[in-house]
Amino acid sequence: MEIRIETTFIPLILAYNDLPEGVTLIRQPVMERRDAGYIAAATGILTFTSSISASVIAAWIYDKIKRVKDRPEFSIKINETVLRTIDEESITETIQREIEISNR
Repeated sequence: MEIRIETTFIPLILAYNDLPEGVTLIRQPVMERRDAGYIAAATGILTFTSSISASVIAAWIYDKIKRVKDRPEFSIKINETVLRTIDEESITETIQREIEISNR
């Protein structure tokens, strides 16, 4: 199972030493520009075994972003799905939906 996470929050991508057991983060090369009006983006791929639940991954992600989730420039996209509401429940539901789609 592979979940691709795109976010403007680079510390989420840099938190690879703090992943739940059974989860691997493959960091993609990140190029960041600091121009006016440009929003930084980071991309990573989370790979995990089927025994890891969506709620464990969602709790880990939410813990990393909870301080900045309400900033207007912050966004998170999971497998091309942009989360409109950024809370642990919506992250869990999105990841669970992606797991179900990939198991079909």
